[in-house]
Amino acid sequence: MTKFKAFIKSLKPYRIEHWIMLSILFYSLVGVLKYYVPIVLLNATVSICGFGFIYLILKNIRVCPLKGFTKTVYLFLVAWTFCLTVRMFVIDDVRSTFTEYHGLTTWLLAYFSSPYFLPNLMPLILLAIPRYDGFDFKYLWKVMWLMVILYLCYYPFAFWNMTHYNWSFDTAGVSWGESGTYGDFITNSTRGIASLAPVVIMVFFKKFLPIKKWNWFLIAYVGSVLIQVFLARRGGLATSVLYLALAWLMYLLNDKNTSKFKTIILLVFVISISYLMFNNMAESLFANLLERGIEDSRSGVENSFYADMDSQADWWFGRGWFGQYYEPLSGMHRSSIETGFLALILRGGYLYLIPYVLILGLSFYNGYFRSKNLFCKSFAIMCLMQIVCLYPWGWPTFSFLHFVIWLGVWVCNSKRLRQMSDEQIRKIYF
Repeated sequence: MTKFKAFIKSLKPYRIEHWIMLSILFYSLVGVLKYYVPIVLLNATVSICGFGFIYLILKNIRVCPLKGFTKTVYLFLVAWTFCLTVRMFVIDDVRSTFTEYHGLTTWLLAYFSSPYFLPNLMPLILLAIPRYDGFDFKYLWKVMWLMVILYLCYYPFAFWNMTHYNWSFDTAGVSWGESGTYGDFITNSTRGIASLAPVVIMVFFKKFLPIKKWNWFLIAYVGSVLIQVFLARRGGLATSVLYLALAWLMYLLNDKNTSKFKTIILLVFVISISYLMFNNMAESLFANLLERGIEDSRSGVENSFYADMDSQADWWFGRGWFGQYYEPLSGMHRSSIETGFLALILRGGYLYLIPYVLILGLSFYNGYFRSKNLFCKSFAIMCLMQIVCLYPWGWPTFSFLHFVIWLGVWVCNSKRLRQMSDEQIRKIYF
C-alpha cells in the first residue's frame, strides 16, 4: 500500500506534458465512471478536461519541432485545422446536429464530449512539446502503468457483465441522434472498459521494460483481444492481431538478441493454442464472430455517403467538423460513417485527409528505416497502423492512443532520438 501511495504521489504534475496527459487520463476515466457517477459531474469533468487541453496547447505553443517537408505538411494541417474550427464557429450550423437542446450544456458537450471536434485537435500537441528539455516519457509510462492496474482490476466485472448482457434492447449510452448502434451496445455491455486500456505500444517495449511489467501489459492486451473476439469486432480484432504480429516481426528482423528459432517456435505454439481454442469454444467465445462472419454492414451506408457528397467542393473541402450526409436507409442526416478515410473527408475533405496520411506515412518511413533503435521503430509502427486503421475505423479520438500516435510523429522525426542505441534509450527514457 505504501508503494502504491508513493506511486500516486509521483504522478503530481509539474510540466506542461504532465498536465496534458492528466487531462486525457481524467477524460478517459469518464468512459467508465458514467455508469456510476451523476451525469452532471461527468459533464463538468469532460468540459474542464477538454477546455484545459485547448488552453494548455494555446498557452504553450512553441516552434514546430519537425523539419523539412514533413514540417511543411504538418503546418498545412495545422492551418487547415484552424480554418475548419473558425468555420465551425462562424459558418456551420452545429445546432442542426442536436437531437435535443438544453442550452449551454448542449454546446459544451458538442465541443468537448462528442467525437467530432476535440479529437481533431490532438495533432496540435507537437506545438507544445518542450523545445529544449524534450518530453518526459517516464511520466507517460507511469500513467500507462496506472491504467493497466485499473484495467485488470475492472476486467473481471466487465467480462462478466458482457457475457450476461441483454443484447435484445438497449437505450443507454445513445448520443448525437444515432441510437441503437452496435457500438453503443458494445460500450454498455463492457461498462466502458475500453476507456481504461493502456496503449498497445507498451507491448512493443519488451526490450526496455522490466519483464514482469511487460507481462502485465501483454496480459491486459490479450484480455482486450478476447473481448473483441466475443463481441465479434472484426475490424478491431484484425488490427489488434496485426499489432502483435508487427511487434513480433520487428524484434525478429531488428533485434540481434532475439533468437529466431525460439521466436518461430513460440509463434507456432501460439497459433496451435489459438486453433485449439477456436475448435473447442466455437459455440461460446467465438459464437458471435462466426455468426457475423463476412456480413456486409457498410456498403449501404457508404453508397449513401457517395451519393450525397455530390460536388467537388464537398470532396476537397469537406463539410466541417460536424458535417453531415443524408442516409436514406435510416431517413436521417448522419455525422458519422464507420470508414475512417471517409469520415476525415466528410469533416475536412482531401485537404485534411492527404496531409494527415502523408505525415503519418513520412513518420513511419523516418522512424522505421532511418533509426537505430526499437524505440523509434515502435512509434513508427503506431503511425503506420493509424493509416491502416482508417479503413475499419480509425477515427481520431481524445485518448492516449492518438496522443501516442502524434507523439510518435515527433519521435520518428527527431534525428537525435533516431541516432540513439537501444541501450541509450533504456538508460535515458526508462
